[in-house]
Amino acid sequence: MSNLESLFKSELINYPKAAENYKKLEQVETKEISFGDYSVYIHFNPARAVSSLAKLDAKSIAERPCFLCAKNRPAEQSSIDYKGLFDICINPFPICNKHFTIISKKHELQRLNNEKIDIFYSLASEFKGWVVLYNGAKSGASAPDHFHFQVVNADYFTYPIETPMPGLINKISFSSQTADDAAKELKETLLKLSDGKWLSLESGDPADSCEPQINLFCEHKNGQFITTVFPRNCHRPRQFYEDESTRLMISPGAIDMTGHLIVARREDFDKISKEVLIDVFNQVSRKI
Repeated sequence: MSNLESLFKSELINYPKAAENYKKLEQVETKEISFGDYSVYIHFNPARAVSSLAKLDAKSIAERPCFLCAKNRPAEQSSIDYKGLFDICINPFPICNKHFTIISKKHELQRLNNEKIDIFYSLASEFKGWVVLYNGAKSGASAPDHFHFQVVNADYFTYPIETPMPGLINKISFSSQTADDAAKELKETLLKLSDGKWLSLESGDPADSCEPQINLFCEHKNGQFITTVFPRNCHRPRQFYEDESTRLMISPGAIDMTGHLIVARREDFDKISKEVLIDVFNQVSRKI
């Protein structure tokens, strides 16, 4: 049994709030909207409101305690040390059947550098059968002030994450034999998406890396590191900010970009149609 499986089973016993929310996943309602060669699945998951509807303006972030810092986590929440740099914790507000947050031990910005990219591929290499993902600070992260990755069970996804979704969601996918090759290609991709402005910073260097808006995935399968980058135009579509009569509280993060859109309110679940999806993702997904 992997360390992740052991932690998961232990937390369902010792962390009641997490156990409650994983149990609620059994009640999540789903509807499918077909686009021919692929489908988008809309999931009504009220427990995700705390993340997907979070206020992310600078004032709100400054006024709330960081919920990822160890001192502010629930006393009953356990963790596994990872390389002395990260804590692996169960995500108490899950999207997937098994959902973990890989949290930097330091309170530092959600921003990639060389060290973080190496960790990203190290996680993918170590946890086969799982998918490692990253939400950019302005691309779905509910804690843009504290660096973290996420790890979820690979069998959650209906089809491979790298599957093309033409006309709706744009993505860049590449396959690499080694973690070093994958890291090199990812850095080149970040440079292209930022018009050469992204700086692959060494750990400890200044934090301003001009990071492009992205969501990022990697799965190590069949001896290959399969990386998928979702370039973004914006964090949230205009519907998120409209008056209540027309408002849709949709805030796509990484998993939403794979074709599993999570909504926390019943009225939004009922309103979403194929036309709405096309409009939302055409706003959020950047053409490449």
